Amino acid sequence: MKFYQITDLHYYPAKLLNAQGKEWINRAMYDQKCIAESEAILDATIQMLLDDKEINIVLITGDNVCDGERVGHISLAEKLHKLTEAGKKVYIITGTHDLHPEPKGYSNEKGEYVVEGCTRQELEEIYGDFGFNDAIAKHPQTFSYVSQLDEKTRLLALNDDGIGWEDGFHGYFEEQLDWIKEQIADCRKAGQKMIAITHHPLLAPSPVYEFYCKNQMLGDNEKIAALFADNDIHFVFTGHTHMQNINFFDTAKGNRIYDINTASLIGYPSPIRKMELDDEKLTVKTLHPQNINYDFGSKSYMTYSRDHFDFMLNDIIDSAANDINRFVEVAECFSLHKEQAEKIKVPIHILGKLLDGLTFKKAGTVLMCKSKIAPRMYNVRLADFIITLVRNIYAGDEPYAPGTAEYDSFMAIYNRLSPIFHKIFKGDEIDNVIKGILYDGGFPDNDAVLEVPEFID
Repeated sequence: MKFYQITDLHYYPAKLLNAQGKEWINRAMYDQKCIAESEAILDATIQMLLDDKEINIVLITGDNVCDGERVGHISLAEKLHKLTEAGKKVYIITGTHDLHPEPKGYSNEKGEYVVEGCTRQELEEIYGDFGFNDAIAKHPQTFSYVSQLDEKTRLLALNDDGIGWEDGFHGYFEEQLDWIKEQIADCRKAGQKMIAITHHPLLAPSPVYEFYCKNQMLGDNEKIAALFADNDIHFVFTGHTHMQNINFFDTAKGNRIYDINTASLIGYPSPIRKMELDDEKLTVKTLHPQNINYDFGSKSYMTYSRDHFDFMLNDIIDSAANDINRFVEVAECFSLHKEQAEKIKVPIHILGKLLDGLTFKKAGTVLMCKSKIAPRMYNVRLADFIITLVRNIYAGDEPYAPGTAEYDSFMAIYNRLSPIFHKIFKGDEIDNVIKGILYDGGFPDNDAVLEVPEFID
């Protein structure tokens, strides 16, 4: 069975909403995602899917529009109908952004203002043709459903919006969980396999995400992971984090589940997952949008989106060093919520000051660890290296293993500062976070072959 996954489209219909003015320019500029370019990116992606005459299944795992704009939902559904009219099967769920309480418009006169949004019932009507209407089982209260993908595979499509926007519970309430268990049991009784989609990550895509964003994980995530794996569900496909990652969880019984967590379509690295599942393995390939009808100057889209990403990071690092209150405001663009940024602004300010203008050589001299800095790292600016590390987290495949010049040099500097961080964070858990930012020794995050685990009943 072959299929695509895209997620976190965050489609903003700028033309339909006639977005303009200073606030719109700032929003488009100071965002990790390419909001102004989102329609062109989406259109190019849909054309890529249409051009592939072999694969007819497309999974879309939530945060479909930017901030819940009703006109965006309607416009997106019209675009997705191009796929179904060509014989493609589209299966969609929604995410927290799709029910945002303050959908946004922008104008010269009003600045940023609230436009019309949607209720959950309206979303079911708008997106009903993409999985829900033809489902073999439905949970209307949450817009969750089960679809038959082929003669031996079912899709468990789960909305995990919980009680609402932001820091509410992102997971499955008891009544929905009972329904999930019934669907899993029915699938097993029929002798079929099941894969799942949900918006929030089942497993942390990075130690830094688990450390700072635990409330942005799927609620009761290890309990749900065990439920799935111990009932022969070995693959779940998620979004939300805007990070490329493949992680796994092993239950006490010895069963394994993989979380294929995919980054936002409209923010660097703009992934399109192309996958094939058979009885033995899941093969994962990562593609990127091509032939986008937008003026990126002389740059390719991937270079343009990376530069857009780096611009925001540079601004965050500059703010950390020179305007910590601004850092608290802009950090939310990179999944660090304002309340969380407020709690850690003191160590971040210290780190920002350290990074401001320092090379590895200068930092090593100041911290009396220059002998542990690799010579080829001497002239590398710490700020530039931090940007590379963060970019790697989002793009996947953090490559700096112990023994590399990058790992050893950075850890030499960090180890001199670690007592300060241990005191601030009340323990040494932060050490593993730093190491995880440098190196992910697990499965490749972009292109991987994952063996279907042997199931232990």
